[in-house]
Amino acid sequence: MKRKKLIWLLVISLLLLAGLADAIRYLQPDDKEPVVVKSSHNITRANARKLMLAYNAYGGIYPGIADFFHKILAPASYPCNLCYLTFGTFSMKPAWRNFLDSTSLEIQELHKDEFKREYAPPDLPLPAILISDDSATEVLLSAAEVNRMNSLTELIQAVKAKLQ
Repeated sequence: MKRKKLIWLLVISLLLLAGLADAIRYLQPDDKEPVVVKSSHNITRANARKLMLAYNAYGGIYPGIADFFHKILAPASYPCNLCYLTFGTFSMKPAWRNFLDSTSLEIQELHKDEFKREYAPPDLPLPAILISDDSATEVLLSAAEVNRMNSLTELIQAVKAKLQ
């Protein structure tokens, strides 16, 4: 009986610490200038350095738990089609991981809160896929385009087409 109580105490303590860590992360002041995202498509595949996946979901332990249950219980109302298409219940889908690995671009994944901190305009509709070279960041696939996708295959084909 004591062992069960100790385990529950440990689990609750870990959850509280995770919540505290999330709160501290969200409340950290950010003094750097946000990177401005452009909607034009001037970055060529040869100049591209980074592919950014901006999810319409918050990062952290508690949002992750909520997203997990939301995806299972009400997948039709899940707000991030990029997450829905590229992630299974517990991890990234292998086909998407293989595609990302094949691009030879640096991959940066950003949750909604992280994106709003680092990039402008902060009200850019998400989810979106962006591309960056050493001097600019541009939208590769807009939220409207990502949200129209019905399958991972369709998403991969669209990204490939935009990268060519």
